[in-house]
Amino acid sequence: KDFANFVALFGILGIVSNISLPLILQSVGLRNFSLFAIASSLLIPVTILFTDSYRYIVLAGCLGLFGGTQKVGTSTVMTSLATESGIPQGQVQGEKASMLALLKISMPLVYSALYLKGKAWSSGSSTDGMSNTASAGLELLTEKIGRKLPYVLNIVLGICAFGVAWQNL
Repeated sequence: KDFANFVALFGILGIVSNISLPLILQSVGLRNFSLFAIASSLLIPVTILFTDSYRYIVLAGCLGLFGGTQKVGTSTVMTSLATESGIPQGQVQGEKASMLALLKISMPLVYSALYLKGKAWSSGSSTDGMSNTASAGLELLTEKIGRKLPYVLNIVLGICAFGVAWQNL
């Protein structure tokens, strides 16, 4: 039941963010909104990485409600760059659809591989030949992160997206 409420909450937050999007874009501009949306999309993975509390994860989801709208800025910039370069919009949309289809196939495989690797790390880490301090540190790290490796990837990709948006928008 909690999971169903969690999913319903994200549906409601998606509707609220899309309705308020034009007002926010007018007041802060496309670049600032895109940076804010990317930063807010990092709230859930960072929260999951540091806590297992359902309450904090829901709070992070509410605060990160604009994370799902982060593609608005990149889509706008892509369209304008294609128009300036003389590339037909149909070709741009076709390339974008192909890239998204490839990502929808490959990323679940990457996430499941990361989860399984983290699960293996959590269940038994080998620390042979290390000092006691290094061994304890590695065990703590693998125990803390372990199965949360997919969220670490989300954080790394989010930071990269923020850097690219900062430079190019």
